[in-house]
Amino acid sequence: MVDRQFTHQNGLPPVLILPSPALTPPPPEPKWVSPEANHMYKKVQINDNMSTMDRVVLFVAEFAGTAILVLIGCMGCANQVADAKVSSEQVALTFGLAVMISVQIFGHISGCHINPAVTVAAVTLGNIPLIQVPIFIIGQMLGGLAGFGLIKAVTPIDLVKPKFNESVSLCSPSFNPTLTPIQAMLVEFLLSLMLVLVCCAIWDSRNDGNTDSLSIRLGLTVAGLAMAGGPYTGANINPARSFGPALINGDWDYQWVYWVGPLGAGFVGALFYRMVFLGEAITTNETSPEVTAGSEK
Repeated sequence: MVDRQFTHQNGLPPVLILPSPALTPPPPEPKWVSPEANHMYKKVQINDNMSTMDRVVLFVAEFAGTAILVLIGCMGCANQVADAKVSSEQVALTFGLAVMISVQIFGHISGCHINPAVTVAAVTLGNIPLIQVPIFIIGQMLGGLAGFGLIKAVTPIDLVKPKFNESVSLCSPSFNPTLTPIQAMLVEFLLSLMLVLVCCAIWDSRNDGNTDSLSIRLGLTVAGLAMAGGPYTGANINPARSFGPALINGDWDYQWVYWVGPLGAGFVGALFYRMVFLGEAITTNETSPEVTAGSEK
């Protein structure tokens, strides 16, 4: 620095005065920042600022998306009943493609959960507020009923009733008789857990650049899980898909297997992803910024 006042008073030219090296503060040491530090953590939200019409849009999107899933997927099951040449792999692929269709249509509107387990995972991660959970789940359950109701309306009755070697009607949930109920529940849990982890990875903001052809990827994920788990439990991995056929057909045996497994996986999977890969404990927040219909994407 230059002491201009001193040099002016004494008739001397300006002098540049350098600070003593001992008084100069050392530069800050570089700090390592983990990739997680750049991630925008979300609190578990309770309320939102959505209008009534926005909530109706959410409901309709989940209702229609789940109806499409059950309608197309169970059509594949009806085709298998009518023609023994239709393989279980073809049925699994049909359900996967049904997911692809629903996600392509409604993914940008509601996130297209079409599965209560996915909704539980979304609220655990803070992607949707608690107040929206009933909207999503009620829409999904009624959509499952509507989808299977359409199947009953357009399918010959002899294809819907159980065959002589079957204990349940078309598309009703049932597991391999060699399994115990606990084993069947664990299979549904594990399959649903993998689906939930895929969804958590999609929602992770660090993965924003890897979501091209998302509907196809999700569809193939469901198809792969259904191919692997179909011989065990039917790989329902979705309480809404199980509920509609069970209610209309009256097949309630071991229905809890298809609720406890997927819903438990929805919470455990999202909590695991949040604690391990996001590194933040769950907190609650009474007020939250405005949440749009597609904010969970």
